[in-house]
Amino acid sequence: MTAPQYMAIARKWRPQTFDEVVGQDHITRTLTNAIKSGRIHHAFLFIGSRGIGKTTTARILAKALNCTSSDAPTISPCNTCDNCVSISAGNNIDVIEIDGASNNGVDDIRNIRDNIRMVPTSGRYKIYIIDEVHQLSPGAFNALLKTLEEPPSHGIFILATTEAHKIPATIISRCQRYDFRRVVVSDIVSLLKKILAKEKIKATDEALYAIARIAEGGVRDAQSILDELITYCEKQITFEDVFEVLGLVDWQYFHALCDAMLAGDVARQLEIIEEVVSAGKDLSQFVEDILRYYRNLLVCLTVGSSEMLLRLPQSEMDEMRKRAKRFSVVKLIRLVEQFAELVNGFDSQIAQRTALETLLIQLTRVDVEVSLDTVMEKLLLLGKGGIASNVQAVPESPPPNPPDAGPHKKAAAAPAPQPPPQSEPEKLSLGREEAVWREVVNRAGTRNAALGIHLGRVHPLGVDTDGVLTLAFEPGAEKAWSYFQKSKNRGLLEQMLQEETTNAQSVFFLEKTVPDNTAASEQATPTPKQDGEKPEAGDRYRRASKDPAVAVVLNEFRGKIVEIHDPTENAE
Repeated sequence: MTAPQYMAIARKWRPQTFDEVVGQDHITRTLTNAIKSGRIHHAFLFIGSRGIGKTTTARILAKALNCTSSDAPTISPCNTCDNCVSISAGNNIDVIEIDGASNNGVDDIRNIRDNIRMVPTSGRYKIYIIDEVHQLSPGAFNALLKTLEEPPSHGIFILATTEAHKIPATIISRCQRYDFRRVVVSDIVSLLKKILAKEKIKATDEALYAIARIAEGGVRDAQSILDELITYCEKQITFEDVFEVLGLVDWQYFHALCDAMLAGDVARQLEIIEEVVSAGKDLSQFVEDILRYYRNLLVCLTVGSSEMLLRLPQSEMDEMRKRAKRFSVVKLIRLVEQFAELVNGFDSQIAQRTALETLLIQLTRVDVEVSLDTVMEKLLLLGKGGIASNVQAVPESPPPNPPDAGPHKKAAAAPAPQPPPQSEPEKLSLGREEAVWREVVNRAGTRNAALGIHLGRVHPLGVDTDGVLTLAFEPGAEKAWSYFQKSKNRGLLEQMLQEETTNAQSVFFLEKTVPDNTAASEQATPTPKQDGEKPEAGDRYRRASKDPAVAVVLNEFRGKIVEIHDPTENAE
């Protein structure tokens, strides 16, 4: 006796009615209403990614229109009559399924055009389901267009595609368009639970949510993964089984990679990559998993260990929570953005590995780069007469200026006495302590995520005696600049500073485009000035850039003069 042929879960549990279609309620409701009211269009266009129910819905619609258990089209096909059974099996004489990839010529469409005019044999309608219709040739589309314009009363076309942008607008305009959505994780998990209950197999919730996340909204992909896991595990599917069967990297590697980054251990990070590659893991998938890992850290830090958003085992949730606290919101956002850029665009594994290693080295050394920026800001503040540095090498009193000293040297000798830094340790000293500014950014992110994100692209240049905090934007921070142009956002920042600091009451932002030294030097030659007349901007920047002390700083830090402050300008 021949053993029964095995049927894959995706085929075995394929939806047979509109109610069984998962995650496409907006489409099934519209179709059922059309059938009830008798407003049945002659052409439908089903658009959506693979494995989310386009062809399945097309078959159900065909059964609803041709079911013989009812005197008219019905929203509940019986699935027992000859038409329903043959349509489900794909061999009904009046419902023809065609692959657009292999039947994409003009002659193929001409055959369809001739055959559809023939009266249906056993059903009410002659229905053509053309899958991947976007692969038809231009000539084939033109041949199809004529039939869509003047179809026979019994003819219906159901076109399905994953790439709607490749379909001519003339075709789309003659169809009712239905956009299928990727199915949400919770709906996929519910479906998998129903299948497992019928198959009498157990699985943990963490394993099912892992399957649903990996499927990325595709029901068929989720069912295929489940099918493979059932074969591997037989009676019990666990979270660890999902990683083992799919060849994913164990999460301990990601924890170790994160710890090495926090510790600044570049060598350990490169060793982890070598271990992953040596184990034969897919490096592209590994990078995607890194992105997912830091996304989870960001979720932990911003909204807490949300079970609904993470769906991880409790032990993993605890590990994520512990590490998330060691990052700032801005830092994690930048990590996610940079790893997201690394996901695509590599033709070889060696190229992606090199890019990954380079990025990890860069991210690990970011604190060093920030400290250099801080040093540069301190030096520039000294040159402008801003807050004094606490570096011991700075002389207690500036040397006297020569008679023809430029305005930048006047700025270096601030006439107004400043209270010593040690006298007010509790006040915000953003020009001296980068850690204080990081804490301000963290608190801003806690109050308002957008405020924290954009404030992370800003650096403090000092707080004057009136409580005005001067801020400068990083290069390329156009979005942050636009954000703080709105008065309500500035007001939100100032309110936060007043509550979180003791010396910052308001803010002043430098211009979005900082002056370029070369451009400034090329400005029109200044005319001779009378005694007491203030020099023009171009002259001031040119004088400052030629000063030997300033030139050394600019060359050492590859910087440019942002602003020159002359205290005599505000003198009464």
